Amino acid sequence: MRFINTPNLPELDVALSAMSGTYPTITDALRARKIEIINVMPCKALSEPVFDHADMLLHHLGENRIIVAKGEEDLKRKLEQLGFQVIYSNICISKLYPQDVKLNCARIGSRQMIGNRKTMDAAIQEFCACNQIEMINVKQGYAKCSTVVVDNNSIITADPSIAEAATNAGIDVLKITPGYVKLEGYKYGFLGGTCGMIAKGKLAFTGSIQSHPNYDEIKKFCDQKNVELVSLVEGPLLDIGGILPLKTV
Repeated sequence: MRFINTPNLPELDVALSAMSGTYPTITDALRARKIEIINVMPCKALSEPVFDHADMLLHHLGENRIIVAKGEEDLKRKLEQLGFQVIYSNICISKLYPQDVKLNCARIGSRQMIGNRKTMDAAIQEFCACNQIEMINVKQGYAKCSTVVVDNNSIITADPSIAEAATNAGIDVLKITPGYVKLEGYKYGFLGGTCGMIAKGKLAFTGSIQSHPNYDEIKKFCDQKNVELVSLVEGPLLDIGGILPLKTV
């Protein structure tokens, strides 16, 4: 297996992903596609609806470099056994916002990062500064949850601050209607938390993407980017903290 150079955007079929460990039907659907899974287990420091969400507990920097929430020793050990160079976040996460979203930032291609500077962990900010990655500052702390990365210059989001900031930064944006994503304990979840790439140009969802009221616009937008939409299972779209691709075949 090879490490993915650009976070979220594999160049080949994905062979290893990280995701919540509490959705066996989705895990089975990915394993049926020969994708190994790093199960992200519940973190007691976070609120129960999101305590096992990958996009809350780790942040892939690219290649074998990855940031893990400080204190998550089991997750750190799993990743190190797979060859990752793991960095702990500077700050311990906790239930209260904004302490819960320290790693929740969205990397777009090799040179841009969407996130809230006020909530983002210093380890991510330092990495961006040292690697000439442009910081696109937004009001939304849950930036990764709120962003579907389609390609290295295209995103889908329901968040107005992300849509505006990304457009101003030259990113192609499809703005969709908020909601229509299930997340227990909340009114609704975010579309970015329902998906992840499983191959180059193949975006997989945790439920039926056809159930979203903006499906036709989403499909047209992704068709223009040569990105295929895949529903891994039937039923409502579930915000599980995303499916984070880490290695390819």
